[in-house]
Amino acid sequence: MQLDALSAAETEEKLTIREWFAANSDKVFANDTVGTGCFSYMPAEVVIAVTKRCNLSCKHCSISDFPDEELSTDECMSLIEEAAKMGHVKFAFTGGEPLIREDIYDLIEYAASFDMQVVMATNGTLINEDVARKLKSAGLERAAISIDGVGSFHDEFRGVSGAFAEMMKGISACKRAGLAFQLFTTVSRLNYGEIPGIIRLADELDAFRIYLIYLIAVGRGRNISDACLSAEEDRAFFNLVLRMQPHTGVWLKPICNPQFWAFLHECGIVDDNLSRKFVGCTAGITRFHIFPNGDVAPCAYLPLKVGNLREKSFLEIVRSSSEFKKLRERAIKGYCSSCKYLNICGGCRSRAFAVHGDFLAEDPVCPLVGRHGHEDE
Repeated sequence: MQLDALSAAETEEKLTIREWFAANSDKVFANDTVGTGCFSYMPAEVVIAVTKRCNLSCKHCSISDFPDEELSTDECMSLIEEAAKMGHVKFAFTGGEPLIREDIYDLIEYAASFDMQVVMATNGTLINEDVARKLKSAGLERAAISIDGVGSFHDEFRGVSGAFAEMMKGISACKRAGLAFQLFTTVSRLNYGEIPGIIRLADELDAFRIYLIYLIAVGRGRNISDACLSAEEDRAFFNLVLRMQPHTGVWLKPICNPQFWAFLHECGIVDDNLSRKFVGCTAGITRFHIFPNGDVAPCAYLPLKVGNLREKSFLEIVRSSSEFKKLRERAIKGYCSSCKYLNICGGCRSRAFAVHGDFLAEDPVCPLVGRHGHEDE
């Protein structure tokens, strides 16, 4: 059964969307673009939040509850060495704001000395031409720059006046330095109306892609938990992405929404062969997050400590963690456990944890529930 979700677009627009995905399948299914699901890379993506310090005060900050403690330079380098043993992984630096750490260029350079793709998430406000050149020289492949609105809306969301202007200067500096960049955008009721404008701006800037990251109510985000989209709003968001995708040169990629891939299949946008390339939420499977104090977790938005780098090595934690084993086994509960899309979706484990306190619980926000064999619960 196909969803009626695209009824407003009618047959012609739906055909356009299907043709776009078919013509751009190499881009859509490239390892760096989709990898193995929601936000990952084969054989793995290792993300370290090197600090919780930041020059902004964002409404949705997921790391605000963590202690100020940070791993030393040597401890970070030991993690890099461990991660490199996993193969050609994606290694990502984030925060807080990673550019606040004085040793960030040394850490990037060390990571780039291995056979890894090195990227960084940043709010962009601290990037000037000198910083952009140093990042490029150190071996950073791409900067992911956050934008949650255009103009003053972004400033209000990020808690600092002038943040948008400084972020735009940062993007300009990256372009002049030849440093590739993409955008990160939070998706919530607060800034939903900003998203079309952000996509148009990204097109003008010739951004590589946009990660459209669903708001998860963790950290400071718990204060705005009522801004999280409902299942119906989530489906409307998917439709917005599909309507805009054929008309922009930027690849639009929903994050914390593995249901998107099931949605594409359910709507007839991708066929069985293409849909089998997705394996859903990768938290704790091929995606691993390290917080500033060394705590290892499945995802940035799933602050479930499964070990600490000061107690065990990273690879030992990855291989022996009972929580990671359960995630690899897809030991998921509720309607997700019996869903026909379990293997290409599995629900967002972070959202399940934020709402139910159980990382294996059913995803409470699914636009497909009741539409492919389950009853709405």
